[in-house]
Amino acid sequence: MSVSDTVGTLAVIAPYDAGNAGPLGYARLGWRTVAVVPEPRLRPPAYRNATVAAGYTGTVVHRGVRQTVKALRALGVSAVVAAGAGGVEPAERIAWQLGLPGADPATSPLRYDRGAQAARLSRLGIPVLRGVRTTSPAAATAWARACPLPGYLLAPATAGSPVKPVECADALQVTAAWQAVRDAAVRYSGSPDLVLTERPPPRRFTVRTVTRPGPDGRPEHVVTAVRAHARTGHGRPDRAARLLAHRTARVLDALGVVCGPATTRFALGADDEPLLVDSLAAGTASPLPLLPGQSMTEWPPPAIARPADVPPTVTQNARILELRAPREEPSVPPWTAHLVAPRTAGRITEVEITP
Repeated sequence: MSVSDTVGTLAVIAPYDAGNAGPLGYARLGWRTVAVVPEPRLRPPAYRNATVAAGYTGTVVHRGVRQTVKALRALGVSAVVAAGAGGVEPAERIAWQLGLPGADPATSPLRYDRGAQAARLSRLGIPVLRGVRTTSPAAATAWARACPLPGYLLAPATAGSPVKPVECADALQVTAAWQAVRDAAVRYSGSPDLVLTERPPPRRFTVRTVTRPGPDGRPEHVVTAVRAHARTGHGRPDRAARLLAHRTARVLDALGVVCGPATTRFALGADDEPLLVDSLAAGTASPLPLLPGQSMTEWPPPAIARPADVPPTVTQNARILELRAPREEPSVPPWTAHLVAPRTAGRITEVEITP
């Protein structure tokens, strides 16, 4: 691909744990990529000696926002994306200083911190898992004793952390697991904050989205994939996907997501009520998701035209396609919902969801 064929230059923030999937995936979409790598003192301990993967067209060492912005402006950067949770705050500050689309850096924790997300959604009346965010094991066990439940989940407050959450049956198990989970959280995120929640119900889903400004300038959330994590025997994947698409739009609006990719996880509670597990507004080392029929050189994704015979459904900002289990693909579990491209589907409807 020649320079004239590229869309622009994309700054990928803190890609030290991303391997080479990021630059290669972005390159296929037509982007030149610049790795913005925090200097070792600004990284979590686990990544202080990490190197940048091959495939980036340039590297900028991030020592401070002012210096980084100056370097990226000289390189003609036209978009910024975080590679993971550790890149969300600097990415939003850098985009803000560059005058590029991005969320308010004053509220960055809403895009990656489980505790901040739960508090925000609770204030807005959006159901979440019951829980507490704290650095104190005493506070966590006190909450568990005050809220007796069938089980609990102890995890780092940072979404997308490689640290595996620990299921606990009671306050004693929370105490026993605390130090190991805390130490791992500090190693991989730099933060000792943990979140203790009720154990999520078994029906769990991941929703991937890309957000861009809509025709009226307000954020529009495009659902690109919905995945069920276990066979549950309850309902159809496409029905759950529609329910989750509606809830995801509300959640992303509440968390201030205004552009770029995000991964949001839910568990379905009583009466199929989606309960947020966490949301991470970052590229997470994956190529930018493509919509069916979308050109590989377009960013943000173009609007999806709504067929005239399909009426819109009134809810929050989002656009979704009908989802179904791909039984024709034996390598994919039949309970996993995927987007079906119009070219390959004999029957597909497109639904626009607007305010």
